[in-house]
Amino acid sequence: MKLSDAFLEPQKDPLCELKVKFTKINGKEGESLPVVKKCDILKQYCEFMDIIFRHQAQMKSPPTTNEMQGCYEKAIHEAISKGILVDYLNRKGTEVMNMFVGEYDYDLDMKVKYEEAYEEASLKKAAEDARNFYENGVSIEIIAKSMHMTEEQVREIVNEPVTVQD
Repeated sequence: MKLSDAFLEPQKDPLCELKVKFTKINGKEGESLPVVKKCDILKQYCEFMDIIFRHQAQMKSPPTTNEMQGCYEKAIHEAISKGILVDYLNRKGTEVMNMFVGEYDYDLDMKVKYEEAYEEASLKKAAEDARNFYENGVSIEIIAKSMHMTEEQVREIVNEPVTVQD
């Protein structure tokens, strides 16, 4: 497969081309590949997929959505208890389960992440503005009213130490 095959608009003569050969790396077959032996994350991924396959094999056919969710939830908990992909599964376990069940929506996930980042940036900006107003002699009461905050929120902000970021 060529990277340019994935472009939305096909290019007749791309300036740079990358050819990729896909190899199945999950489960027991993948663990013997040299790249997996050298990379602990890939090794853990293979171990995790092996757990998934084992749990899938125990489901009756056809499984209900609840049975599938339970299956993948058990597999995730088992992997975590065995020290497999612990950090990732603790952070992203729900998304992983939803991907297996087929409920994961990449566009929705990206939209939510964008909204969370925007909200966080807005809160940081509001805190920065409140500190600047306070440092320039504006009263906590006026800052709170003008920025639609409580006086307690403003007091918390202005008493927080200012951290300098690179």
